[in-house]
Amino acid sequence: MSNSVLMDKDENILNPNIPRYEKRLRKVLWTNSNPSQEMGTDVLINLSSNDYDELEWIYQYSTTADNNFSVSCLKGKTIIAGTVGYNDATLIRRIFDYVNDTQYKSRVAKWGTIDSNTHIIPVEIIGVKNS
Repeated sequence: MSNSVLMDKDENILNPNIPRYEKRLRKVLWTNSNPSQEMGTDVLINLSSNDYDELEWIYQYSTTADNNFSVSCLKGKTIIAGTVGYNDATLIRRIFDYVNDTQYKSRVAKWGTIDSNTHIIPVEIIGVKNS
């Protein structure tokens, strides 16, 4: 006899307390009009709506290299975006502090311990609404 467990199609095998969503509606809430421009500290990012459950942040490696990456966060949370340097595998990261449901504030990016205004540049923020 097998130890298999039959599950309903709507059950989440990894965590039964998290519902499985049939639809995830996505809407662009912010776009960077000039991703080749440096981004310093305390830059405010104003989202066009607070009607989302999660945010997907799409960002590029630097102002001169448009390799895109993404990271997600739940509504109401500060986010850290990062990658590693091409030549030396140094951690590059930037924190975006949650201000309110429609606003985030950037911190300076860090390349190891060195401040950088040219790395981890957000390109687009997408709101995800679960239904």
